Amino acid sequence: MSSLHPLEFHAPGWHDEGRTPVVDGKYYDRATGKVHLASDGDHQEYMGPPSVDIIVKSQHVDTVHCTYRAARAFPMEALLCHIMKVVGERKLEVDSVIATPYAIRIILSHELTPDKFTEIASEMVNGIWNKTE
Repeated sequence: MSSLHPLEFHAPGWHDEGRTPVVDGKYYDRATGKVHLASDGDHQEYMGPPSVDIIVKSQHVDTVHCTYRAARAFPMEALLCHIMKVVGERKLEVDSVIATPYAIRIILSHELTPDKFTEIASEMVNGIWNKTE
């Protein structure tokens, strides 16, 4: 996936144990009040704010076990517009959508196979890189 999309922004990784952003290879330890080096290999990082956490779930009986989760460093509005464009193009039945500045949750109620769910959820979450308008 390219980071050349005009809407994508830089977002720091978050330290998995400290639950704070890693900036310039350092993170703030809330327990001790000290700044520590985030050495390679001694922790994992995940994308937190300002990235948007996206969860796509299904409540249809055939895919109720399906969940797709990812975080993307794009404005929430751009991601939500792309996701809803996929819903419209594929004529998907949606149970609910919730969007906040740093999270999007969409629950599908459309009849899908697990493979089709994965394909659609991946398109919702990753397809924005193919769109530049």
